[in-house]
Amino acid sequence: MAVEVLKKHYLNEHVLVRARGMNLSNDRAIEEYLISLLRQGNSLFAKTEDEQVAGICVSYASSPLDPKNLRNYAFYRQDPNTKDFLYFTAKLQETPNLWDLFKERKVYEVRMVTVKPEYRRQGLAVMLVQKSMAHAFDQGYKVVRMDCINPYDYKVAERCMMSCFTRFPLHKLRGANAPFIKKSSDHNCYVRVYVEARIQGDKPDRVRLKQRHDFDSLIE
Repeated sequence: MAVEVLKKHYLNEHVLVRARGMNLSNDRAIEEYLISLLRQGNSLFAKTEDEQVAGICVSYASSPLDPKNLRNYAFYRQDPNTKDFLYFTAKLQETPNLWDLFKERKVYEVRMVTVKPEYRRQGLAVMLVQKSMAHAFDQGYKVVRMDCINPYDYKVAERCMMSCFTRFPLHKLRGANAPFIKKSSDHNCYVRVYVEARIQGDKPDRVRLKQRHDFDSLIE
């Protein structure tokens, strides 16, 4: 049931799915990817009195190996749109490379947040993300990340008091030969990377990072 809710209410609205007109039933690889995230056991559900899923927050504690493993998995997929969806996800996951910037082996990622339409505007998404963040810190993770592409996501992140670490246009994310979303596309918009970190000692200085590096070097 969780996979179907994610496909219908989250992935159908995903920018790459809309840009490519993807049929999510064409390839089970997307379902297998979702199941792999859920299996880690860090996802939270909001349920109705009759045990129906009203909302889901899919979270995953990731290491620098995860984008590489996802690319390897994508390489063997036959559907070109499925390949690009997985490659896009891997590229976004490491842009910027928070494992390196915060010197942490694991980053706790809020990957997907969705609430069924009939249960929206009741604070469920904010509650799910807040509880997910608390769950992360209770387990000892020090950095929580949430990538926000649509206004709904970043408003949730801001209501959870997360900080916008950086933002960049989608066309900056490139595949092997071209951007996943063209600069001229109607689907080209900004990605906002929100972070909540509980790090003692020196933290990455965003101003200093921008002075020392052209931002494209963080992406390409």
